[in-house]
Amino acid sequence: MNARAPSLVYGSSRSLRGVIMIMKPVFALMLLCAAGLDAALASVPVPRHLINPDTPRIEDPDALVERYLEAVDRGELQVFGRKIDRAMIVPVRVEYVYELSDRAMRIKVYSNLVQPLAVPGQNDCQILGVSAVMEDGVITEIESHVWLK
Repeated sequence: MNARAPSLVYGSSRSLRGVIMIMKPVFALMLLCAAGLDAALASVPVPRHLINPDTPRIEDPDALVERYLEAVDRGELQVFGRKIDRAMIVPVRVEYVYELSDRAMRIKVYSNLVQPLAVPGQNDCQILGVSAVMEDGVITEIESHVWLK
């Protein structure tokens, strides 16, 4: 009755010890690689004077929304080939994003749709909002915000 039940993990405790002995150096090597990568990224120099204080970068949000609506009136806001007009949207947010790499300001206006739009070819989805990126008063990028019904 002293017989031991066979181990269910890797057949025996010896093979389990062998796996642990192999995994310890592998895990230590992974930790060293991660620490080395973090140290390398931390040593990347940051350019001086990223933002020129003499040049105003952030415009009045109300003026930006007005320029956005003018672009909408020109027919620049299209979703799946359908032109969206001023009466179909309600602007709710202006986002300012400053790209450090090229020192450019991106302006994004988010709008809710007054009536949800159907997604072509999809019966279980609807478009509830749109975001538009503007550069120099022109819409250059449009994102549709799609939700499940």
